[in-house]
Amino acid sequence: MTFYETFEGVQIGRTEEIVFAGAGVRLSGQIDYPDTIPYGSTYPLMFILHHAGCDDREGYRHFAESALASGWAVFRWDKRGTGRSGAGGLGSTTQDSVLAYEVALDQPHIDRRRAVILAQDAGTGLLGSSFGLFARVHAPYGVVLATNVLDEAAISAIQCRLLILMGQHDWNPWQKYGKAVSEIHSQALDYGAAYYVAPHADRMLIDPRTGRFHYGANNALQDWLRSI
Repeated sequence: MTFYETFEGVQIGRTEEIVFAGAGVRLSGQIDYPDTIPYGSTYPLMFILHHAGCDDREGYRHFAESALASGWAVFRWDKRGTGRSGAGGLGSTTQDSVLAYEVALDQPHIDRRRAVILAQDAGTGLLGSSFGLFARVHAPYGVVLATNVLDEAAISAIQCRLLILMGQHDWNPWQKYGKAVSEIHSQALDYGAAYYVAPHADRMLIDPRTGRFHYGANNALQDWLRSI
């Protein structure tokens, strides 16, 4: 745990390791606080919802860095069987994810009313099918679907502000899973939806010219976080 500065009782620039109970398994994660002074005594929160790969929390460092630079706290964690989390055959990844979201919202100096869920790839499908479970804990203020897999019929489940990030070379066409889905969400719901297509980027929003998180996708995410 690292402490940088204290402002009116809030320790800013802090990273804290968190061990918590999943669905029959021990899970591990961390919360990062930005090194900026919060509005009041709390920070908005970005909660990371994994895709189906085997990477741990470090696979989402680029999203975390983007949010932290925008003044948001970030909760990221290791799925069962990855990183510092345990492995178990009982329970489900959906239950794990909802429990992790609940733990994230309970952290000190977090504004529960300003929580955004960022889901990637298969995580967008999990969120679409289980949005009500997350909303039962606390309705998210907004959702970011990075490499979205929800189609026009499924997107109405996301009942909050929405940003979709798609790579130009995702195997799912951005015209359908970015542009069309954003437009359908805007027509069906009054929360507001936007999308960004990252030129040259692959499915994971990596720019092959640099091997890093796409510059434009990073800017689109930061602009959206700051605007809400």
